[in-house]
Amino acid sequence: MAERAPVPVDAREPRFTVRRAALLAATLGLASAVVALTGVAYLWPLAVFPLVLAAVFFFELGGLVVTLWAGNVLVLHYSFAAPASPTAVRDALIGSALFFAAGLLLGAVQRRHHRRQRALAASSLTDRLTGLYNYGTFVDALHNEARKVDRYGGQLTLLMLDLDHFKRFNDRHGHEAGNEVLRSVGALLRASVRDADFAARYGGEEFAVLIRGDEQQGYELAERLRHAVARTGIDLRGGTEAGVTVSVGVAGAMQHPVDEAALVERADEALYAAKARGRNRVVVATGVAAADGAAATAAALSA
Repeated sequence: MAERAPVPVDAREPRFTVRRAALLAATLGLASAVVALTGVAYLWPLAVFPLVLAAVFFFELGGLVVTLWAGNVLVLHYSFAAPASPTAVRDALIGSALFFAAGLLLGAVQRRHHRRQRALAASSLTDRLTGLYNYGTFVDALHNEARKVDRYGGQLTLLMLDLDHFKRFNDRHGHEAGNEVLRSVGALLRASVRDADFAARYGGEEFAVLIRGDEQQGYELAERLRHAVARTGIDLRGGTEAGVTVSVGVAGAMQHPVDEAALVERADEALYAAKARGRNRVVVATGVAAADGAAATAAALSA
């Protein structure tokens, strides 16, 4: 599987910004040299390309920079040429104003297009209801993180979370209330995990959190999330409040290279053990599968 980053391409924007600034500066320098050699009459056609380039790269700010550049070239030209007539100065000012307006317009259009593209990219990576990454993005993230651990070392731990008796909750309170619970849990996960961690909606009422760390760190995070979910309630019609609990299975990668499927399977087995032991608890997978293919043992670290 090819390695793909589970984040929008704008995550690399700082590097692109430097390259774009260098390209724009080179373009302005070249245009300035040509104007100096051929005369100001060639300024406006030459400035069209830098203006468009600046608007595409830096939006309204780019249009302003190119407009200031064009005005400075005019000033330098008139400083070293014959005294400018009032008509020439007026025409230069009007031309600069029109250029500035064109730069702002192009920049605004490009900014709107850029935001639309970012929204489309984000919608393909995230779950619309919870705001978390979706299953497909989680699969890519697990693959990427596993390869990083294989290459650079470190530990990788997966938390699988499942809302307890969620179908019963939906049947009792309605699907819209269930959706509100999913939104609340999604917001809680986004607020609780570190920037380096990866939280996703795995499917239905099941969530996954991938962290760089060992099972003990995964257990501590799982306990914080379990308590936070238990404290989370949603308002229902009639002034009542309802909430849910969550069961969590925690598993760390036990071998190198990391077996992604085995990691997910062990976390699932720990989750099922948490369900079987009464729900609303965290179970951490320990050991490896037996030679006969039996499931890995699971040890409960919390009551």
